[in-house]
Amino acid sequence: MISLTNCTTNMAGLTPIPPKVRAQIAKDTFMAFCIYESPQAPNNDCDGRIEWEHAYLYAGKRINEPWAIVPCCTSHNRGRGIVKEYNRYRALLRAKELMPDGLNDLMRRYPKFNWIQEFNYLHLKYGQEKRAT
Repeated sequence: MISLTNCTTNMAGLTPIPPKVRAQIAKDTFMAFCIYESPQAPNNDCDGRIEWEHAYLYAGKRINEPWAIVPCCTSHNRGRGIVKEYNRYRALLRAKELMPDGLNDLMRRYPKFNWIQEFNYLHLKYGQEKRAT
């Protein structure tokens, strides 16, 4: 029998959320409800318990930061209702909210991805807020 107690990856080969980040987002009331309960969500048929979904990968690894992890019910995380683009849109809204300089911070920290272009594209599909500049 294999013990997974000290493993650094889960069964899918991905690293889990670090304990420090897990503790931080567990205190956040935003993380208690499925993001698809929003009226602007592409579908509102929530079902199951809340799971934390990594919305972005960078350099082949999950971004383990609070803004990049969004709450989804089981149906919207691994079921018939998942819309990855909407998950990414909501993560970018969180980045704008949580980071001092919003998307510009992401441009500095993760320079090989155009975060502002991504936000503007997703905003046209799902948003009601002002476009990033």
